[in-house]
Amino acid sequence: MNLFYIQSSIRGMSYVASFLEDNFIGMTWPGTGNLEEMLPEEWNERLRGHYKLEETELAGVMKDFDAFVHTMQDGDYVVIKDDEWAYVGDLGDYYYDDSLGIEEDFICHRRGVTWLGRIPLEDLNDKVQALIHQTGTLAKFEHPVSQAQLDRYLTGMNEPTEGTEGKNSPATKVDKATIDAALHVMRQALDSEDINIRVRAAEAILQYARSQ
Repeated sequence: MNLFYIQSSIRGMSYVASFLEDNFIGMTWPGTGNLEEMLPEEWNERLRGHYKLEETELAGVMKDFDAFVHTMQDGDYVVIKDDEWAYVGDLGDYYYDDSLGIEEDFICHRRGVTWLGRIPLEDLNDKVQALIHQTGTLAKFEHPVSQAQLDRYLTGMNEPTEGTEGKNSPATKVDKATIDAALHVMRQALDSEDINIRVRAAEAILQYARSQ
């Protein structure tokens, strides 16, 4: 498993709310088509055909695309940030979506994300601070993911210590009917217009699922 950071501000506009609400991360450069179905030589031609890029910038975009399409894998972690929080998610597959158009600011190159939790920026350790302050579009955490020390913040990811297995299991404290009712409420909360309510509901459902 690897951890990546991706910029969520593109040309001065923050896409954090869109990424969280629609469960994806992405890159711009629309109009190139699905890069997963092309060779890098074709990427180069498509980018040259659509954008006037100098060689240095073109090389950087090609490097970012290679990481986004091929290096990132389903099950890796990704982190994005706003002014106060870092948001950590579990990556899904790459896909290309130009259903809304191919305007310059449209994000057509995407990966699905299951958001796992958020962390105050000041609580991130030095290694992760260095990662999220990279100047490029995309960066890989060059250490074992365990050294990011994110698990304690992410829903349901803490392993039980010896002798505590089962002590915090919902089934030992709450009857099944109450659990079912609570799950029903949380599922309804996933449709809330408030992103914070949806995130908390998703966290609670994931925590319950992982405890089973």
